[in-house]
Amino acid sequence: MLTSAAADAPATPPTGPSPGVDVQIDARLLSRIPLFSALDPDALRDLSQMLTIRHVSPNQPLFWIGDAGDEFYIVHSGHLTVSYPDDAGQEITAAVLKHGDFLGEISLLDGGPRTMTARARDAVTLYCLTRSAFLEFLRVHTSAAVHAMKVLGQRQRESVEKLRGIRNVNEVVEQNLTHWQRLANTIADVAASRMFLGIHLVAFLGWIVLNLILPADVAPDPYPFPFLCFWSSTEAIFLSLFILISQNVQSGKDRVRAELDYQTASKVHSEIIALHRKIDALSKNEADK
Repeated sequence: MLTSAAADAPATPPTGPSPGVDVQIDARLLSRIPLFSALDPDALRDLSQMLTIRHVSPNQPLFWIGDAGDEFYIVHSGHLTVSYPDDAGQEITAAVLKHGDFLGEISLLDGGPRTMTARARDAVTLYCLTRSAFLEFLRVHTSAAVHAMKVLGQRQRESVEKLRGIRNVNEVVEQNLTHWQRLANTIADVAASRMFLGIHLVAFLGWIVLNLILPADVAPDPYPFPFLCFWSSTEAIFLSLFILISQNVQSGKDRVRAELDYQTASKVHSEIIALHRKIDALSKNEADK
């Protein structure tokens, strides 16, 4: 969700690339970018001629997170900081881009929102390619569209492979448990079962009946059943300790789940905001017509 911040940053209006050496530099830079690496020299030259130059002053934003993405940038000089806010609102630096680095290539294809904020560290000069110019380029150079599809397919395959490696949070927590925690979980699970309740009910009733039937001088635990009270009290103490340990483990799982739910909700919130912006833009366009 990121767009050009030409309105936010005191950047000079885009201008066409200088003739001669600048065009050659543009072509070489383009050839290093995966999306354009397979293009022939003529196509690279044509694409480089569509580039415009943008200057961004120090500490000024190029675009903000959440803006509409419709431009692709190549850093010609200076340093560009790419960052995003964490859950606490602190700005996290994802990368510092320098000469030859690029950003926003996916925006050329889907025009989706920017996912990070880009800000100039010092005076930055960028080569800018708009989405409309790139789509016009694809109409002329159809082989470039095939290559773009191949690159996107490779990225999709890489994403799928990474997703296959993602594991359930419960499995990760279970594997990191100590032997003591595993024992506590097992005992807590057994204590919460119907079998455990049934066994204790039968044992308690049988012990009480046995000691009531037998004479007081023969009964192993005559009324008021002191051994039974001692046994049940001791068992209750140890069971409560094991249950507390198991609850601590479960609370750790709940914290991780809550964090994941919060991150998911934040992403959904961002997507809803982007959807509202698109609807507002469509409504404005209809109103202008």
